[in-house]
Amino acid sequence: MIQAFKKMGDVFSDIKESIGNLIVWFPVIWKDRWWDHWFVYSMLHKKLSLMEQNIRHHGHHANAENDADKIKKCVLLLERLLKDEGYHEMAFKRHYEKWGEPQMAWKKMEGSDLVKLEITYPAVKNEEDKKQERKEFRIAMGMENRSRRQDTDMLFDLMKKHIQTWWD
Repeated sequence: MIQAFKKMGDVFSDIKESIGNLIVWFPVIWKDRWWDHWFVYSMLHKKLSLMEQNIRHHGHHANAENDADKIKKCVLLLERLLKDEGYHEMAFKRHYEKWGEPQMAWKKMEGSDLVKLEITYPAVKNEEDKKQERKEFRIAMGMENRSRRQDTDMLFDLMKKHIQTWWD
């Protein structure tokens, strides 16, 4: 009889925890789409944020604080990747200083109903400038992609090395 009450208590505890999980995860699930990496990062960010807080405040193992710090670093990297801020700005700062802020306009393609995006820069005055701007643009794009990839590599390297020790 006591065993039956204990099992019922476990069931109620599980139900309570599961309902709490539904409430905590609802905003993330509501916004989830199956389109691209941003949504995977969003789910991973939520999961690691919850783990970090749990291990930091309720961890029982000897390295709990250290593990929480590693998870926090992953959370911060995910925040940078999710916001996608800074990568473009850092890579293109010099480009915009030299060539000016880009001006974008949709132009109808001759003999067609199609349109194309035309990007111009105020300091591009001739074909030679245009070639040089394009060359520098490609270099800046490479820098932007390398910075983003560096954060992604750091995130997944940290996880690959430590994730199996993140438990409580």
